[in-house]
Amino acid sequence: MHEEYIKNLFNGCNVGKLLGIEVYDLKEGYAKGKLTILKEHINVFGTVHGGILFTLADHIGGACGNTLGKKSLLVESSIQYMKGVVEGETVFAEAKLTYKGKKIGRIDTKIYRENKEIVAIMHMVFYIRSDDHRTKAS
Repeated sequence: MHEEYIKNLFNGCNVGKLLGIEVYDLKEGYAKGKLTILKEHINVFGTVHGGILFTLADHIGGACGNTLGKKSLLVESSIQYMKGVVEGETVFAEAKLTYKGKKIGRIDTKIYRENKEIVAIMHMVFYIRSDDHRTKAS
């Protein structure tokens, strides 16, 4: 697995850059990232919009799925929100591979505050393609 390649791929993603998501820890079957909540992320009720947390979990989960050496794509996901998050807070996302078959896998991603309080949990099913990631060196 090319950890730096996957990290650069996801940190260079337009959507991740737009929101400010950073992937900073990767190993096979695992990814960790963070996002500082900005004014632009806040909904009409003064807390982070659920779509922002969904995108964070999807992004970090996607990085996790792609650590397996093959291109992996989301098939289905669900998210449960437990706590609100306000502007200025930094939240962390930690994704772990919980099942890997030949073509289908599952990743569970938790989003939490610095004090480890869980704010959301996402369950993802992803498809593992047959083609390998290609680095610029290959």
